[in-house]
Amino acid sequence: MLRTAAVLSRPLSHGRLPQALLIALATLAAAPAFAQDATPDATTLDKIVVKGERAEVYSVRRTSAGTRFDLAPREIPQSISIISHQRIEDQNLDDIIDVLANTTGVTSTQSDSERTEFYARGFYIDNYQFDGLPTTMVQNWSYGDSGLDLALYDRVEVVRGATGLLTGAGNPSASVNLIRKHADSAELTGSVSVNVGSWGRTRSTVDVTTPLNASGSVRARVIGSYLDTDAQMDRYNQRKTLGYAVIDADLTPDTQLSVGYDYQQKRATGVTWGGFPMFYSDGSRTSYDESFNPATNWTYWDTTTKRAFATLEHGFANGWKFKIGASHDKTDSDDKLFYPYFTIYGFDKTTGAGVVPYSGYYQTERNVDAVDGYVDGPFQLFGREHQFMAGLSYNQRDFVNNGAFDFPGPMPSYLGWTGDFPEPAWAPMQEFSRGTITQKAGYAATRLSLADPLKLIIGARYTDWKSEDEGADRAHKVTTPYAGMVFDINDTWSTYASYTEIFQPQTARDRNDRFLDPVDGKSYEVGVKGAWFEDRLNASLSVFRIEQDNVAQITNEPIIGRPGEFAYEAARGTVSRGFEFELNGELAPGWNATLGASRYVAKEADGSDINTQLPQTSIKAYTSYTPQTLADLTFGGGVNWQNRIYATDAVYGRFEQDAYALVSAFVRYRLAPQFSVQVNLNNLLDKTYYSQIYGYGAYGDGRNGSITFTWSF
Repeated sequence: MLRTAAVLSRPLSHGRLPQALLIALATLAAAPAFAQDATPDATTLDKIVVKGERAEVYSVRRTSAGTRFDLAPREIPQSISIISHQRIEDQNLDDIIDVLANTTGVTSTQSDSERTEFYARGFYIDNYQFDGLPTTMVQNWSYGDSGLDLALYDRVEVVRGATGLLTGAGNPSASVNLIRKHADSAELTGSVSVNVGSWGRTRSTVDVTTPLNASGSVRARVIGSYLDTDAQMDRYNQRKTLGYAVIDADLTPDTQLSVGYDYQQKRATGVTWGGFPMFYSDGSRTSYDESFNPATNWTYWDTTTKRAFATLEHGFANGWKFKIGASHDKTDSDDKLFYPYFTIYGFDKTTGAGVVPYSGYYQTERNVDAVDGYVDGPFQLFGREHQFMAGLSYNQRDFVNNGAFDFPGPMPSYLGWTGDFPEPAWAPMQEFSRGTITQKAGYAATRLSLADPLKLIIGARYTDWKSEDEGADRAHKVTTPYAGMVFDINDTWSTYASYTEIFQPQTARDRNDRFLDPVDGKSYEVGVKGAWFEDRLNASLSVFRIEQDNVAQITNEPIIGRPGEFAYEAARGTVSRGFEFELNGELAPGWNATLGASRYVAKEADGSDINTQLPQTSIKAYTSYTPQTLADLTFGGGVNWQNRIYATDAVYGRFEQDAYALVSAFVRYRLAPQFSVQVNLNNLLDKTYYSQIYGYGAYGDGRNGSITFTWSF
């Protein structure tokens, strides 16, 4: 629903919550007096419209995540986590890696220094949204998605389970929605911050909002950021540049237009491809220092993303709303990589033999066009008010991946590695893969008020999915249902049950040379939710079960017309079951906290565990406190704990990573009304742990810290 608000002297994101609320209340109370006492030379500002929900503390009071309906979190029949701007600021979270590492129920693993894969409930997360526009991100070629800078986003919303109603194809894991910052002030306001920290880190950020006309009905916001940092790992450096601009215009009191553009560039040198060896040929474990870099001195991995977007929203007098959004993004990647490939004889502890230098030079490009428009609003039926939502969605992703590689004979020795290895004389570039994946969809849902305490949400999405130029064209037409019921026990507690689906196309063929139907991900979930302090504090406890059907399994039958290739058949796949708990929001005035715990067990049809390199149990907690008697001081901290994980090598057996906890802390002090300083410490106990154990190894960051100086105006 569209909401109007009086102009604030500064956005909530730049001040403490109690002060911001007092300013807002004072402005509202004084508005009539200001209007009456205005001098002839004064400029009277029109009211501006604030779209969506501003995350005031660690949670939000209302969100459209998961359903498109504007609901309180406890009215949504799925597990949802909100990572607000205030929490991003408290924890000094830089990018999407940092955010998801601190999100309940989300785990991750690395492939190398530049690629991080995220999982929920045992399944890979490939569905992302920008302001609700769905897109798919995959890490196999790495277009830098996992390194998206957070400076331009107000908050991140994560819906766990199958999310096929709004996202289209994907895995039954989760959907990650990044909500952009907008020009939400009709007066000049902004901030400048400088952050310095461990390993030569420097990061500067400028964020300015200004009106573009006298009334403030047209406003602009510009954000710029630059990061330059080394790392715990020797010879590594990363530089990130961000530019963002958005114009928000109130075309009428009921019609808003947003147009924006963002530019993100990452330049990384000394990057790894894979990691270091975990075993010697005699089966003993290697013992590299935490600063060891298995890459050469000439490796780099550069990515550039340019994204343009526009959103138009109109609210009607009868409570109905129309919203349409469109975006175009272009991502280029250029990288030269070195992979220490180990022969079947292994890495000899004494001679250092057994390593083949595999080098790759890749240039890739991806273009994504997306359009999504919908209407939603109330209607009357049988004496009750209900809600209806329907929309159309289009998404097209084009990609081309070119490369060259060098695979000479074994190195004399890998012992004493320093990265001093000659760059190959690269062969001409070859096209490795290209494709165009198009999704056209229509979706609809209704929220029925069956009784005062009982609400039923039912809906479906029809998707026309097509892939071209990926070696063979594929096409599927799939309908994914959605059903959820919420029962309000009282004004605080509600209980819910939901059934959601999602599909994932696959390339396996049956004996008649036809592609198998997509993998069908089915998510069953029941739970209880609570809300206090006018929805400023939210809690949820859910129990879930996820099933995969139509998973390809190879047979002994040959594929007709394809000599030497064997057919696949559809069978039952992975089953994941578990629970999640989260408490998130404001526990008391000035005290914000989040506590999340999750546990799942995911097994293949034969009973074997999947993705054992991921923790099945994790606990994530963080809190901040501003004393009422010392309002200029804010302090807090948290802990992330995960259980033991392991990876199995066919030759050397199991490599285990014990359970561990990472402790962090921060303190912020406002030296003056417009100036603050903040200190963040990470891995406070300097725990040594692996961030990557599957095939190759890599260490997680040791103890590190940073200090941030911020000037707000």
